[in-house]
Amino acid sequence: SPARASTSSSRPAAHLRPPSRRRESRRVAVMASGNNKNFAIEVERKYDASVVSVDALTQTVESLGGETKGVVTFTDVYYDTPDASLAAKDTWLRARDGAWEIKVPLNQGDDTAPRSGGERSVFREVEGPGACLHELNAALGVPRVPTQLANEGAEAALIAAMKTLDVHPFAKFTTKRAKFSLDGANVDVDAASFGHGVCEVEVLCAYESQVPDAEAKIAYVAQRLGLTPLSDSGGKLETYIRRNCPTHLRVLVANGYLKAEPAAAPLSKCAGS
Repeated sequence: SPARASTSSSRPAAHLRPPSRRRESRRVAVMASGNNKNFAIEVERKYDASVVSVDALTQTVESLGGETKGVVTFTDVYYDTPDASLAAKDTWLRARDGAWEIKVPLNQGDDTAPRSGGERSVFREVEGPGACLHELNAALGVPRVPTQLANEGAEAALIAAMKTLDVHPFAKFTTKRAKFSLDGANVDVDAASFGHGVCEVEVLCAYESQVPDAEAKIAYVAQRLGLTPLSDSGGKLETYIRRNCPTHLRVLVANGYLKAEPAAAPLSKCAGS
């Protein structure tokens, strides 16, 4: 299993900075600033990777008129307080290859919204350090502060706020992802560095009213590809937390986001593993 990131609050602020390598392109710019009320919604479902061969999936996708988009590798670092205050609100701050993102529940206070491993199936994915600072402050009950800063200034402000709020890394892993698209949906087949695999089908939409159509499209694409939905075994983050993060697991179970005992995770064939 990967080395666990320290959550010690004695780290200097510079140690909060994620790896400097930036992604060539981002999946979706959700909020330009903390004052921007517009955001994109990512609707996602997870499927069993144990029965998926990337070679076979490539042939199937292409035979159905879809597209093979290659394989990428990226590293995620997740951040939280030592007592898992963000996880308690189903909110997830991460740096993916150095780019700041935060996943926020679509309907704050809606206890019926579907979740998978601390990750909701429908959520706002907010990008950029200024917007992440705004959402971080909101999640932890900090008074609203201006976040329309130049990018470098916003990142410095975010890192400073994280140190003040005792927010530090708690999870880090690398993912090898095979990427496809079919019928307007993205299909990703992931193999994580700690030995867990999952398939994800996702659709982006602009408005909450479009979520049912996005869910129907996901179900249709999964049916065309012969994918099997996950039962109680979760995605990458849930599995990592169950194996390595007892405080986060306890908080997620206590808040009803996770079951105490998952189904046994199947072995993975995904992404060539």
